[in-house]
Amino acid sequence: MSEYQSINFGSQIPLKTKILLGLGAILILGLLSFFAFTFFLITLVSGIVLFFFNLFQKAKGNFNLGGQPPASPTSQTYRRPHRNDDDDVIDI
Repeated sequence: MSEYQSINFGSQIPLKTKILLGLGAILILGLLSFFAFTFFLITLVSGIVLFFFNLFQKAKGNFNLGGQPPASPTSQTYRRPHRNDDDDVIDI
């Protein structure tokens, strides 16, 4: 409790300390805004570059809206012929 009583509440902060605190706050905010603006510019430029790369990209062939890629002529796939009669159903 003696430490609490020894603080002098009537004293003011010296002018030099006020000026240094103000300049420090301005310097910190200036550095923060500089790096934030630099980060913004880097992301903006990279977004524009990626947009133009995607815009001028060559088409990679036919687009199939059916969801399956077009079969290449070299691929050989075996498909069972579809028969109309149902052999898997047991008739009673």
